[in-house]
Amino acid sequence: DPVSESGATVYADDGENLVVACRGSATPRNFYTNLKFGRVPLAQIGGEVVPGDAMIHGGFQDAALGLWGVLGPHLACHQTVTFTGHSLGAATALLCAARHSATATTSVPPSVITFGGPRFVNGAAARHLREDILRGSVVVHVVHNGDPILGNNQNLWDGLGFENVGDELRFADGDSIEATELPFRSFAWNILDHCKYMGVFVGPRLLP
Repeated sequence: DPVSESGATVYADDGENLVVACRGSATPRNFYTNLKFGRVPLAQIGGEVVPGDAMIHGGFQDAALGLWGVLGPHLACHQTVTFTGHSLGAATALLCAARHSATATTSVPPSVITFGGPRFVNGAAARHLREDILRGSVVVHVVHNGDPILGNNQNLWDGLGFENVGDELRFADGDSIEATELPFRSFAWNILDHCKYMGVFVGPRLLP
């Protein structure tokens, strides 16, 4: 999306199955999106009536709406779609999955698997997404105990009343990155362990 600079890569097999991988923060505008955490009303998704008290992180909603405008026309006719993403991409993946679920012609609900994702909706919005929009979908949030971004933001999310939409799959911190492994060492305490999940570094990389 040229406005929010949120992005995704779509992987297809030989049939009708797609994986939509939504990118995490990679540009200054992406990081600005993360900081727009003021609560705004949840936008209507499909024909479902949105509860009046359903609230959402304003930056993530804007990013997902922009990204869906690019993605949506290419996904409607596919049989099975799995959405995934890390951090900012976790939020846009879930919201794009919700819009796909509301507009797709297939009866197969999308699946959502996120990594290191934030809590970004209040209880009313979470219930609406889980029970109305994504009813029948598998929604899993993978996190680990050593992720400092998630740890540092718990009080903020609690204060905003934000909660998860799906089931949290938490595993122990046993695979953290040493600060000496990458050149930007001064950020190691706050970013590297947020970017490594299941042995894979999924954060932004410096181009050669």
